[in-house]
Amino acid sequence: MPSFRLNITPLVPSGTRLPVVNELRGLALLLVLCYHGGAVLNIPNVLHGELGVDVFLMVSGFTLALASADLSARQFFQRRFRRIFPAYWLALGLFLGLHWQLLGRTYPAGDIGLHVLGLHGFGPIDSFVSINDSFWFITMIVSAYGVFFALRRHLDDFSLVVAVGALLTTVACVGYMEAGHFGGLIHLGLRIPSFFLGLLAGRLLGAGTMEIRVDLRLGLGLLCFFYLIFVRKVHFTTPVPALGIIATWIALHHLLVRIAVGRWLLAALAGLGLISYEVYLFHQPLIRDYNLLAQYAWLGHAPPTSTQLFEGILVALAVTVGLSLAVRWATTRWLGRPSANHPKD
Repeated sequence: MPSFRLNITPLVPSGTRLPVVNELRGLALLLVLCYHGGAVLNIPNVLHGELGVDVFLMVSGFTLALASADLSARQFFQRRFRRIFPAYWLALGLFLGLHWQLLGRTYPAGDIGLHVLGLHGFGPIDSFVSINDSFWFITMIVSAYGVFFALRRHLDDFSLVVAVGALLTTVACVGYMEAGHFGGLIHLGLRIPSFFLGLLAGRLLGAGTMEIRVDLRLGLGLLCFFYLIFVRKVHFTTPVPALGIIATWIALHHLLVRIAVGRWLLAALAGLGLISYEVYLFHQPLIRDYNLLAQYAWLGHAPPTSTQLFEGILVALAVTVGLSLAVRWATTRWLGRPSANHPKD
């Protein structure tokens, strides 16, 4: 089969910690917070803050390809479990308790079980956002880690990576469409390509080489997108603008690092990026459900004004950051810090 090899000087040596990675996580989180906060305030989604999730996924794919491809199975799954599940289970337990005590919400055992496993995104429609609207991301990232583990020794094979990404995207999108599950389609199915774009970028920039074979796998993989776009009328609107955000920020980083105020901004974003996962887990019910509960039931604002809701969002975000720092500290102290030889992904 015709093939050619891309060769560049590796731009990111193995084991290198890139400040821009945590900055991008912080920026992505700010986009998501604007998106969810704007929904509470009924502000039009002009910024399309949902693109922050695609940035998260691209950065995750990038750092995995860069730092985790050579890990043993035990090391890989230990790292991923320790980073994802303890903080998630704390958030899940907290909201199950708060929802029951303060909102009078209870959930079937099957729904809770799927959430504990992080598989609720593949369950019934009602489970997708039943406890916390943001928790669907756990299913997305756990699945992405499993796919990466299977592919990690084959990242040099561009055609294989594209074919697997296209097939999984097609299966997910068609499956959700057939089930009438458009939340799963929009939130999860359409975002699979973003993760694979991150994988390809991480492999090329880290290893400096990748083989592209013009074979049946590549052709069929690309035809999957033909089928989704022209037959199923699926439109992939987020990966390209998310790439634009990443490219623009990398360019701005090199400008901002030259000035004092810029360095303060970079440090603040990087710090936010360090707790971005925990903030993502906790923020949405606090800025929306419990903000509204406080406004109506505790403060007697019926209905609350936009200013009052905004003030509630600020308080909820302060609580969220405090919780996130506490959870980050507790899980790090309990489970230990990750090895300094590998960037956190």
